[in-house]
Amino acid sequence: MIRAVRLIPARKIRDGVELARDVIAGPPGTAPLLRAGVKLSDRYAELLPKAGIGSVWIADDLGEAIEIAEPLSPETRAKVFKTTGDAISAARNALRTGTGMPPKVVSSLDVVANAMVDDLLDCPDAALVLDDLSVFDDYTHRHSVQVTVLGMLIARRTWTTEGWLDYRGRRRFDRVDERLRKLGLGLLVHDVGKLAVPPEILNKPARLTDAEMEIMKGHAYAGVELLRTADLSPLTISIVRDHHERLDGSGYPEGLFGREIQEFPRIAAVADVYDAVTSERVYKVAEAPHVGVRVIRDGAGHQFCPGVVQHFRAVVMPYPIGHEIALPDGRIGVVSAVDTAFPDVPTVRATTPDGGIEEFSVDMATGAERAVA
Repeated sequence: MIRAVRLIPARKIRDGVELARDVIAGPPGTAPLLRAGVKLSDRYAELLPKAGIGSVWIADDLGEAIEIAEPLSPETRAKVFKTTGDAISAARNALRTGTGMPPKVVSSLDVVANAMVDDLLDCPDAALVLDDLSVFDDYTHRHSVQVTVLGMLIARRTWTTEGWLDYRGRRRFDRVDERLRKLGLGLLVHDVGKLAVPPEILNKPARLTDAEMEIMKGHAYAGVELLRTADLSPLTISIVRDHHERLDGSGYPEGLFGREIQEFPRIAAVADVYDAVTSERVYKVAEAPHVGVRVIRDGAGHQFCPGVVQHFRAVVMPYPIGHEIALPDGRIGVVSAVDTAFPDVPTVRATTPDGGIEEFSVDMATGAERAVA
């Protein structure tokens, strides 16, 4: 648990805020770019995003005693950083040489996925930090890990509350950790095929042409081809191939419809889109969590599996603990607590005109406030 600090987007840094945790811009163990305790100025709001730092931890009175759960331990984060980075390098080399991903690289990802399972099985559902992966050196690296964490959390909740169906159609509650590992491995490599897409298409700020879109769609099969030598579970491969398929048949690469899409890629689709919406890219500003939640909610039933969306909404809060939000009255507040039964009515802290701090719940849809007992 993290105490007495809160996470803010780097682009929202203001003069005088105190950095609560070191800012790392390289592999774990390297010297920090900025050390905890330094007073930041608003110029860092421009400089840090350019350095790939999307968010920073700050310490102030509004964050006092707020408890936030990190889904991965520092040890696991370091393992994930190195192993996924090595895998991306191996995939690039495989593309150059026309060979598949070395099986030993995929095996190391499997070990990391297992370590992530161990951490996530002990993690609470809602009070989570999902956007503090600034040490990951590029979008592909960071996105793969974010999607893995979120997808595994959705699956954990699904399989521990509803079970899973085996090939005979029997509902089971055993072997959840093994199933999570297979899912996690697929999520870690779900976008590996994008390394075959030219950067000018991958990072294009404007709408892709039809020809460019066809190239982009090819990344699903490119990923499968890269992994052909790894002897992976069909469940794992289905994520790489089908995470862009949609229930209404509007997805790619095959335009699968409804039940033709397996459970693993259904979970991956939700995690993938949420992270894409809420991530900073070279051509777009990250959207707030509530925007990402709305995109997923609005897609339930035609783009995304309603059951997956239901569990996603129990895991991902539109107004997460520790985040700054713009209150209906124009003030900036900090979320201090959430109730998963009423996700749009967070408990927030805000400063009063006389410089004090008040805490209250607020309905973000109507603006109605209620004192906290």
